[in-house]
Amino acid sequence: MLIDTNSLEKKVIKYRRDLHQIPELSFDLPETNAYVRDVLCGFSCSIHEIAGSGIVAFFDFGKKESVCFRGDMDGLPIQEVSNAAYKSKHDGKMHACGHDAHTAGLLGFAEVLDNLKSENFSAGYNAVLLFQPAEETIDGALKVCNEGFFEKYNIRYIFGVHNWPTLPKGQISSIPGPMMAISASIDVDFDGVSAHCGEPEKGCDALLAAARFINEIYDYNENCIDEKSIIRFGKLTSGNVRNAISSKSTLLGTIRAFQQETWHKLVEEMNRIAERIQSDLGVKVKVDVIRYHPAVINNPALYEHIIPYIEELGYKELEKPVMIAEDFSFFQEQVPGIFFFLGTGSDIPLHSNNYDMDDTIIMQAVKLFERIFISI
Repeated sequence: MLIDTNSLEKKVIKYRRDLHQIPELSFDLPETNAYVRDVLCGFSCSIHEIAGSGIVAFFDFGKKESVCFRGDMDGLPIQEVSNAAYKSKHDGKMHACGHDAHTAGLLGFAEVLDNLKSENFSAGYNAVLLFQPAEETIDGALKVCNEGFFEKYNIRYIFGVHNWPTLPKGQISSIPGPMMAISASIDVDFDGVSAHCGEPEKGCDALLAAARFINEIYDYNENCIDEKSIIRFGKLTSGNVRNAISSKSTLLGTIRAFQQETWHKLVEEMNRIAERIQSDLGVKVKVDVIRYHPAVINNPALYEHIIPYIEELGYKELEKPVMIAEDFSFFQEQVPGIFFFLGTGSDIPLHSNNYDMDDTIIMQAVKLFERIFISI
């Protein structure tokens, strides 16, 4: 890096702390958008809108194809509990997942690219920085894809990074192949017939149906699926009073898996269980699998090419994939890509109301993106 790293680090920390104070949600990012644009206006890039409130910074190195680096911008509907001078100024909103750091790192990398352009660096690709909205609500990445982003900028590869509390501070990690899980939300509705508990034969018990559904699908997942997977229900609502059979129940849950075949097995089995319960208990059962994330799958060939260039940054391969999902996966369905974790070493879980991090690690993300760009 030819620029003054100490000066850039101070800027990146300021970016992050400024952004941390103005968290916004989903696609509604006016202050964040304005802040990012204001910083980018100082660099030799063209600035474009994407997905409503998203931003694309295009650094033209005179090539036909581009490589993309993505950072997400949205926060979470969480009330921050903090004594930090830079705590959220927006009531009920905070950057509890580190997207402020992702955005700050991408802005720091923009200055690196600007410097490379001024030095007439012979790049292999143009550079595209994607400041994405609505990562937390899934819709952001899909909207970017549906607006023809990859075709418009002729994207060849894409890279992203996420802060990761359980890794040592500053450690960069990834893994070839599956890294993060397929994720889908499950809604199961049970429609029965109410009756007095003293005369249960006159009803069709929706609560019993829900209990049987849970037991059977958990048993199937544990005993009939060899691949790593999770299916769990976190919410059950049913009934009105203690002495009347429930006429309606609703289950809300999630599926996590790494292989499409495993995911399909679980969905198919839920539908079979629903049919059996309807036949046995007379309760109508409707299974909806919604809000789907593909798996984050890192391209093995691209991974093998990149890793030698980043090992001196303290890179260490992940021991195993994780069951958390990320909408970066939608981008990897379009072009080969690699997703990285950057350790914060804090052990404060993501989405916590007291989430914070050591700002100095953000420069690791800047250096990571620089190494990738000059080596690709």
